[in-house]
Amino acid sequence: MRIFFASLLLVWFSLPVLANPVTTDNARATLISDQQTIKAGDEFHLGLEMVLRKHWHTYWVNPGDAGLATEIQWELPIGLSAGPIKWPTPKAIFLGQLVNYGYEDTTLYPIAFTAGPDFATEGPFQIKGFATWLVCEDICIPEQAELILTLNTTNTDEIAANAKRIEQALDGLPKPVSAAQITAGFTATSAAIQFHFSGPLVNGSKISKQALRFFPFDTGAVKHAALQSPSFGENGFTLWTKPGFRTRRGTLEAVGGVLVIGTGKSAQAWQVEAQAGLVPTGTGATTNPADQPAPTSTGLGGLLTALIFAFLGGVLLNLMPCVFPVLSMKVMSFVSAAHSEAAIIRKHGILFLIGVLVSFLALGGLFLALKAGGQQIGWGFQLQYPPFVAAISVLFFVLGLNLLGVFHMGSRLMGVGGSLADKGGNAGAFFTGVLAVVVASPCTAPAMGWALGFTLSQSAAVSMLVFLALGLGFAAPFTLLSIQPRLLKFLPKPGPWMGRFHQLMAFPMFAAAVWLVWVLAGLSGVMAVAALLSAFILIGFAFWAWKGQRFSKAAGVIAAGLALLVIANGISAQGDRKLEPQVWSSALVTQYQSEGKTIFVDFTADWCVTCQFNKRTALASKSVAAAFAQEDVQFLVADWTRRDDEIATELARHGRAGVPLYLVYRPEQAKPQILPQLLTPQIVKSAVTKGR
Repeated sequence: MRIFFASLLLVWFSLPVLANPVTTDNARATLISDQQTIKAGDEFHLGLEMVLRKHWHTYWVNPGDAGLATEIQWELPIGLSAGPIKWPTPKAIFLGQLVNYGYEDTTLYPIAFTAGPDFATEGPFQIKGFATWLVCEDICIPEQAELILTLNTTNTDEIAANAKRIEQALDGLPKPVSAAQITAGFTATSAAIQFHFSGPLVNGSKISKQALRFFPFDTGAVKHAALQSPSFGENGFTLWTKPGFRTRRGTLEAVGGVLVIGTGKSAQAWQVEAQAGLVPTGTGATTNPADQPAPTSTGLGGLLTALIFAFLGGVLLNLMPCVFPVLSMKVMSFVSAAHSEAAIIRKHGILFLIGVLVSFLALGGLFLALKAGGQQIGWGFQLQYPPFVAAISVLFFVLGLNLLGVFHMGSRLMGVGGSLADKGGNAGAFFTGVLAVVVASPCTAPAMGWALGFTLSQSAAVSMLVFLALGLGFAAPFTLLSIQPRLLKFLPKPGPWMGRFHQLMAFPMFAAAVWLVWVLAGLSGVMAVAALLSAFILIGFAFWAWKGQRFSKAAGVIAAGLALLVIANGISAQGDRKLEPQVWSSALVTQYQSEGKTIFVDFTADWCVTCQFNKRTALASKSVAAAFAQEDVQFLVADWTRRDDEIATELARHGRAGVPLYLVYRPEQAKPQILPQLLTPQIVKSAVTKGR
């Protein structure tokens, strides 16, 4: 029996170096060494090798917008000490508006070990490492493994191969550099941060044609998802991006990180430290890349193509439903002027064209200014602002009342281009063009998409040319009719029928006002809609009262003022609404179920990138907050940032190993509805309102 156990012990200590790889649902973790026999005074490396499922990833020391870096806790013999993980070069992993820094597929993390003079182990010994990591795809799952590596054994079969793999991993690490090789500094304001790099390693002509990215070690140094745009000088380059919360506070005197040039196997990576306020000469630091023309599609052919597409898109924009209410006013003016003097018709057509062009140029200038300032906006951006939507909705309602004959204030309404449409006035022609552009801006016609995409990649001058072409196309049909007034002779002569047609045109105005009320509902919720509809009543009363005597006029003014207050209060009240979470517990869910409440449970964690994406998009929507308030939904949050056995048990009960998980409990259903991992406001609203 003693011989049997002795043989068994010999076999155990003769196991290969690849001892005890641990396989989880999403990864395989293995501990390897580049040296088999260890004695006092030796310095050697272990390697933690992680092999992930396809499309899953783990995290760098700075995980980016969300995530958790891999950690190892060691249990070592006396005299043996371990250094920190030596992090391989990370990659940027994108998820919508968020960016993480990490690794996919297979990664080997080297760790330096030292056997001190008090290391006296001569026979076989074990190194134990307790590794924890976060692995994410659509969901994030924290995993762990206890890894055991036996050294000082007689088996050396795989040492050479393992030593080579660790050597390759060490060679692939970001290289530390001296200031003589790369001089790095940064300058920052509350709106932007610039990293400046100069020196022999970064001033080659090929750098301008390669991908560039700086990965800071400090998670608060930059806004990770922001574009890093380069500008080049004779000695190096500058990367322009947005500052993180620590940079905005001005608390960083230096920002260390990894500078990566190129992609794939040919990429070069250096570990650098940028000093605050240091701006090396010749780095292009004074040239903001946002002010430079884009390097692609800037030739004459690309510009002509964009101008043609923009012009055609502008023409087709006249056919979009959202433009019809305002253009109906222009139709009325043409009917009225059909048999007038040709010179007057031409003048009005030119003024309409000027109004359109001025508006398109103003809209384009504002659009580009906001983009340059870092705003993430798109075409029709102004309809994302509740005050603007409410104002335009009121304007259409007022124009509709005017067309129905509720009031007529002549020249006093010239500034909005309303009642002048049927008078054919010069100001009316101009402001009808202005109003048409304001209303047309949320619509996108065929051929516009490519032209607008081209616009946002060019210089300001080229971009404004494209906006000008859009305006020319939009105004072209009416301008051509005014230049050739003979075509208008085919329209019927003015007569009593025009009064009825005049009133008929009020209903497209009311339809546009209703559409804008619907837009406001999505932005600010039902209370804002109720406020706007109440304002319509007050406005209607104000115009009706204005026709009366002095007391009646005063009542009208008061009603108009109340309408403004009601709108402002309704929008501001909803604009500040946020979901108010409660801490999840199974007991609280049971309590609310017994009360017949609808319950929304968010299983989340700070390190879960999908959770953070949903939190900043769908769950931050004002329309979702309004739906929760309307349905009296109880919002519970189960925070798994720090591992919680009760939450883990609940996740497993619903067939999940990680977060996010979204559950909706409704009184009429025995089991909760499980929502998708990636949410939209519509998915959430549909779930809590039973699809209404």
